Amino acid sequence: MLNLASIDRSTVAKDWHARGFSCGLWIDHAGREWSYPPHQTDELFMILFGDLELKMEGQSIQPSVGEEICIPAGVTHTIRTIRGKTARWLYGIRREATGSSPAPEGFREMTHATS
Repeated sequence: MLNLASIDRSTVAKDWHARGFSCGLWIDHAGREWSYPPHQTDELFMILFGDLELKMEGQSIQPSVGEEICIPAGVTHTIRTIRGKTARWLYGIRREATGSSPAPEGFREMTHATS
């Protein structure tokens, strides 16, 4: 399994930029879950550290560190940190679709009742 040190963020960013995508870093604490409305463009996603569950169109996957995932335009998705670890991941959307927000477009945190 790859670790954070084996993924060169600048190399990923250079590749994504050449393909027309931005490349931002997101850091999230354990147990957080975010729901995203459908984007108008494809989005790229890559875990650098931690464990995440990604749900798209009724399917749940747990990508490996360093695995690039493409979230197609028009797909509602959620991202949840799992296994009690802080997670770090890269996200990229087509540069012409990016706004001034440092966060992925349209995200909102899911709230869960606690006992």
